[in-house]
Amino acid sequence: MNPSPAKTPSPQELAKLEHAFASDPSSDAYRPLAEAYLGMGRFMEAMVVCKKGVKAHPTRPDPRVLLARVYADQGKDKKAIEELLAALQVAPDDRTILRQLGALQMKTGEAAPGRANLLKAWEAAPADPETLGLLSQWKVELPRPPPPPEPVAPPPPAPVERPPGRSGRTGEVPLARTPVNGAPAATVSRTTLRAAEDEDERLRRHAKASSGAARAFFVALAVAALTVAGLYVWGQWNARRANIYSRNLKEASEQLKHDSFSSYKLACTAAEQALEVEPKAVPPHAYLAYAYAIRWGEHGDGDDARRFADEHLQAAKAGGEVDSHLYAAEALLQQYSGQGTRALGELSRQVKTFDEEGHASSLLYLTLGLVQMNAGDLERARESLEKAQALAPSDPRIYAALGALHRRRGDTRGAEQAFGFALRYERDHSASLLGLSLLLLEQDNSARYPAAAANLKKLLEGEPPPSPRQLAVAHMARALLIARVQAALPLLKPDEQKTLAERTNVPLDHTDAVALEAKEEQEAFTLDRNNPELRLLKGKRLVADGQLDAGIHEMREAVKMDPTRAQFYVDLARALMLKPDGAREAQDALVTAIRTLPDSPKLMVLLGQAYRRQGRLDDAIAQYNKALADPKARNPDARLQLGIAYREKGDLKESEKQLARASEEYLGQSRRIAETFTELGRTYEAMGDRTKADEAYQKALNTDADYAEAYFFYARLLAQDKKAKDKARASALAYLRLDPRGEHASEAQRIAQSQ
Repeated sequence: MNPSPAKTPSPQELAKLEHAFASDPSSDAYRPLAEAYLGMGRFMEAMVVCKKGVKAHPTRPDPRVLLARVYADQGKDKKAIEELLAALQVAPDDRTILRQLGALQMKTGEAAPGRANLLKAWEAAPADPETLGLLSQWKVELPRPPPPPEPVAPPPPAPVERPPGRSGRTGEVPLARTPVNGAPAATVSRTTLRAAEDEDERLRRHAKASSGAARAFFVALAVAALTVAGLYVWGQWNARRANIYSRNLKEASEQLKHDSFSSYKLACTAAEQALEVEPKAVPPHAYLAYAYAIRWGEHGDGDDARRFADEHLQAAKAGGEVDSHLYAAEALLQQYSGQGTRALGELSRQVKTFDEEGHASSLLYLTLGLVQMNAGDLERARESLEKAQALAPSDPRIYAALGALHRRRGDTRGAEQAFGFALRYERDHSASLLGLSLLLLEQDNSARYPAAAANLKKLLEGEPPPSPRQLAVAHMARALLIARVQAALPLLKPDEQKTLAERTNVPLDHTDAVALEAKEEQEAFTLDRNNPELRLLKGKRLVADGQLDAGIHEMREAVKMDPTRAQFYVDLARALMLKPDGAREAQDALVTAIRTLPDSPKLMVLLGQAYRRQGRLDDAIAQYNKALADPKARNPDARLQLGIAYREKGDLKESEKQLARASEEYLGQSRRIAETFTELGRTYEAMGDRTKADEAYQKALNTDADYAEAYFFYARLLAQDKKAKDKARASALAYLRLDPRGEHASEAQRIAQSQ
């Protein structure tokens, strides 16, 4: 049985799921609610909801399969088997049910039915790697072809009747001594002698024919024996080939799950060995296309990797079979070739087809989420990745993608948690170590830098090493670490400076540190000069160091190298808007980006912000509404900005409406929810409703106790009440502790020092 999802829903998420199920118990709402309960270990509630799902959908196997999972997760294998048997009554040919049922039966000692069900699953899909893996695990032999029928033996020869007076030796006719018909030999006629000779000839021919038939019979027996022996040898040879094929296919599948540069290489080796046995089999070709696509697009493994990916993709497509790795490989190749819109359209249709057939694929949802994230559609990317995570709750690649997504959304806590889960399931997972390091370095908190340094050290000294591209990014991140530590040192006491320098391995001497920083950057570009992400990271470091123009130049270089990456435009626009007159430049960059990526809601929201910075509130509001045009898609980022724009325009009722709705749409994103409640508090202040403003600020702080902006605006509200001066000072001090150089630092200092 599949393991239960590890993700625990937030109270808001769970409430929404419960409400959806309560509103329509006969719908499919039972499934996500039962899975949520299952992920929380609330087995009783999960069981109750599943049973209601069974009652509501008696002709579908899905609710019983999910109920079986509930039982299996509690170790109640017998009950799980009962539910799978019932599901099999509804869908007798479903290979997934047959496979799960067979595995549980083998586990509980029901060997005969277990073997039978696993073999039925194999017959339904002979190349399915999971079924082949279970057959190998439980040592279930595949059926051998029946031997050919044995040849029918000819009847034995009839006995030869010899005439009286004849010799026992064929062909001897005594003419002189033996009387014929009672007469002396001298009196026998020629006619009688000729008749006797004819009879002898007939007997000779019959004896010869009998001898030939006997020889033919023994030859036939020998041929039959050789045929049976040949078939046995052929069967043994074929069984060995099938075993080699399934073993290598399983090894390739396992290596792909590790999601590392070395594991993709091992997966390719195993899949190629499987192809030596079955050159036209689709799964090995699909695995190779997928692995080489990632090696080329994500790890920078050169043009040969791309060529191999294309070749194996075409070979897999020629096989005419349905395979999720095939579709994922095709989408990734399109994405990395700058055809993200095409990849998004084709993959979305394929995911929908799989869902309609009842075979939702975690791999396809993961790939769809990656394509959507690259296009800047972060909300849909979140939905796709969370569906992938629910289907495969122990896949480190999915958690790494979720971590990257949360990092882009500014959800530090969510990103850190996702990267942590990836590292729990795959120790020293390179992409997660790298993502977590960059996340920690983006925070203005020197206490987090030693953890980033430790992660980077693991990457740079790891065995087997990560890919050259990952090593290059690690060196660039190390340069960013040095810059961050150097910026933090003047704010610390001497003993704290020494401790931080030792734990991060960054020189205390500024000149030495700058030299080391330059060396790390040079190493990065030497390893992967054509990687635009290095330019982007260098640009971020320069911006953080106060070298705004130099940083913007590096970001523009990154965009030139890859104009299809929405995130590059996002970071460039944010940097441009830091300049006093940069909003117009940001607007121009975003308009260009939207021509390249017309369906990116993230770019639309940023363009609205650029308009707002220029005071063009009507244009900003129009842009935000454009980002919200799809009624089926949530875009709380656009709704949050729309609420702020309406407040600045003076439409406070509409501001309240949009901000309240945004707070409901930000599911499980504590930082964003806190930001929304803070803006809602500011709107209530503008409306003159201090009570509601106070409640909104408290909700913000209860949601995320580390959100600095909420402390400042709450302090400013409290400072207006003489009875709340102490609380105002405490809130201002909390802001200064979290963001000592923030936008509101001077005013917070004044509130903190007021009497």
